[in-house]
Amino acid sequence: MSSDGPVEETRRRVLEATVDLIDRVGYWSVTVDAIARASGVSKSTIYRHWSSRKALVLDAFTSDTDESTQVADTGDAIADLRTFLLKLAFRLNVRGAGPIMTGLISDALNDQEFAQSFRTKVIEARRQAFLQILLRGQQRGQIRTDVDLTSVVDALYGSIHHRLLMTRAPIDGQFASALTDFAQQGLAAPRPLEVA
Repeated sequence: MSSDGPVEETRRRVLEATVDLIDRVGYWSVTVDAIARASGVSKSTIYRHWSSRKALVLDAFTSDTDESTQVADTGDAIADLRTFLLKLAFRLNVRGAGPIMTGLISDALNDQEFAQSFRTKVIEARRQAFLQILLRGQQRGQIRTDVDLTSVVDALYGSIHHRLLMTRAPIDGQFASALTDFAQQGLAAPRPLEVA
């Protein structure tokens, strides 16, 4: 057994307990005391791994969502974009991810140091996932090369956050498909004319 085994097991227990607690009692009600009780890991051990409750919740959220939103490269950028948006929509509706995200955003607005970590671990990671799909599409001639992909990512990701934070309209499969269809209309490279 490697020396990392017990440490990784302890981290896994704490992260799982954090996600489970947030799902049961809500983002704002979860404390490090409650996480320690639920995970069976002492508060001092928790604080050796995470500097604050916010940092712990952020790690729990990203570890729980990163894997569930990965998208394989199928060779079709629009299909991959649709899959990614559907996975994000599904994830925001399962296990309290939507309320966790709003809580993390609120914490980031009030703590500049935490905001930097949040932007790096959540926002930039998701933006890169969008961007990689779109870049692959450009390389294959499926997406126009004259489009500012950063703006496309802002529009797609911004639409999700607008619903999450402002309108509270559903972020569901229907929305994800409509968003993909909208993006496809502006992104799709023109098809070459067939010669008869």
